Amino acid sequence: MTRLILIITSLLCYSWVANAQYETVLFDYERNYFNQGQPLPAESYFILSGQIDTDIQLVEAIVYRAQKKDEKPLYQASWKRRFNNQEGETFEIPMNYKLRGNNNYNLYFKTYRRSNDQEKDWLFENITTSLNNYVDGVIAVDKRRLDITQPAGSMIQDLNDIVIQGTTFYRNKISYDFPGFSDIIKNKIKQLNKANLTKAWIVFGDRNQKKYDAQRKYADQLIEELKNALYAELKPLINAELLVLVDSKEVEDYPVEKTRNIISINAGYGGVHFAGGLNNLTYDSGFYLGLSIPLANSALSNPFWSNTSVSIGAFVKNMQDENEIEVTGPIFRRPYFVGLGYKAFQFVRINAGVTMIEAKRETFQFNINEVRVRPFVGVSAELNLWLGLGRRNNN
Repeated sequence: MTRLILIITSLLCYSWVANAQYETVLFDYERNYFNQGQPLPAESYFILSGQIDTDIQLVEAIVYRAQKKDEKPLYQASWKRRFNNQEGETFEIPMNYKLRGNNNYNLYFKTYRRSNDQEKDWLFENITTSLNNYVDGVIAVDKRRLDITQPAGSMIQDLNDIVIQGTTFYRNKISYDFPGFSDIIKNKIKQLNKANLTKAWIVFGDRNQKKYDAQRKYADQLIEELKNALYAELKPLINAELLVLVDSKEVEDYPVEKTRNIISINAGYGGVHFAGGLNNLTYDSGFYLGLSIPLANSALSNPFWSNTSVSIGAFVKNMQDENEIEVTGPIFRRPYFVGLGYKAFQFVRINAGVTMIEAKRETFQFNINEVRVRPFVGVSAELNLWLGLGRRNNN
C-alpha cells in the first residue's frame, strides 16, 4: 500500500513539473516566423529563443495587439548578456504573458550592442545642443530682468522630454532610467525669473563698465550656470554602460493557437420564493437543467471572474405557488430562470437569480395568465462541453 501511494505521489509530482515547464518558441530571424511557421502558444507562458551575434548585449521583445501599433504595449520583456557569457550566440526571454487563443499579435524585437566613446560624445553633444536651443528660445534678456516665457514646471517637463527623445535608440546595461531633472534645476529657473540685472555692477565690482554690457554679461552668466547644471545631471546617463540600437525586427499579425470555448451543462435542484417572509415563507422546489457561460477565461483572468458565470435553465416540472395554483412558465410552459452562478467546487455550481413564472388566475369571472418574476436559488452539478477546435499540436 505504501509503495502504491509513493508511485501515485511521484506521478502527480512529475505531472505538475511537466505542466510547469515553459514551452520554448524559436524565432527565425531571416524567415521572420516562429517554430517553423507554427502559431504561438495560447493561454500559457513560454520562452522566446533565437540566434544573436556575440556583440549583442540586450534583446527586447515587445507585444502589441495586431493592427494596434499606436497603443501601449501589452507586454515587454528583455534578455541581457551576463558578464560571464560573452561568447553565447542565443538569447532566451521568458514571456510571462498569456496570449489569447484565436487572436493575432504584433511582436517587435530590438537588439543592442555597447556604444563606443565616439557615440557617447556624439549623443552628449546632440542632447546638449537641443537643451541649449530650448533654453535660449524661452529666455529673453530685458533691460532690467530675464523674461522667461514658460513656468518652471513646464520647462522641466520640456527639458526631460528632450533627453528622453534624444536617447530613444539607447539603453544601458544596468537598467538606469533617466529620473528627470532635479529640483536644483527648477530652483535655478526660479532664480533666473527673479534676477535683477540692474545690480550687475555689484556682481562684477566695476562701476566703470557700461551699464548695458554689464547687464548682458550678468544675464549670460546666469543662463550659462543653468546650462552647466543641466549638463551635470545629464552626464550620469551618458557615462553609464550605454547600449545602442543595432537592429529592430517586426513580426506583424502573427497568429496564436486555436482554442476551444467552454459551455457547461448543469443538472441541479433549486427553489423559487413566491411570497412571505422568514416566518411564513412560501416556496416550491424541484430539479432543473441549465447552461452556464463563464464570464472570463480561467487561463487569462483571476479565479473569481473565471468561476462566475451567466446561468440559464428551466425546471423539469411545474410548481405550485402560495395559493396552490399550478405555476408554469411563459412560452415554454415550464418555469425558467436566469442569473449568476459561481463554481464553489470542481463540479458544483451555486446559482442565484430570477425565475419567470406564469399562473392562471380568475378575476371577475375571467381566467387570465399572470406572469411574475420571483427570486431563485439552486445548487447543481455541471459538465463542461468544449466548443470549436482544440489546440493544434506543434510537435
